[in-house]
Amino acid sequence: VVGDSMQGDGILDGDLIAVQRVIEARHGDTVVARLDGELTVKRLERRDGRVRLLPRNAAFAPIDPSGHDDFAIEGLFVGLVRSA
Repeated sequence: VVGDSMQGDGILDGDLIAVQRVIEARHGDTVVARLDGELTVKRLERRDGRVRLLPRNAAFAPIDPSGHDDFAIEGLFVGLVRSA
């Protein structure tokens, strides 16, 4: 993990995360998503047929992928390893 956008969920800069490969995820899941070639870890929000990626740090804005973005769910966050 690079960055602190998920610190509210205990996912910190430098952590290694375990990811279960899936192509679909449910509302509220913490996912690894690909957006225009970049990977990000965020909380998934599904409402009214739209998808939104929510950070767990108020210093970061939500991400609203559009139909023009190259977007895919790559997997579900299932755990982490933190160096001492």
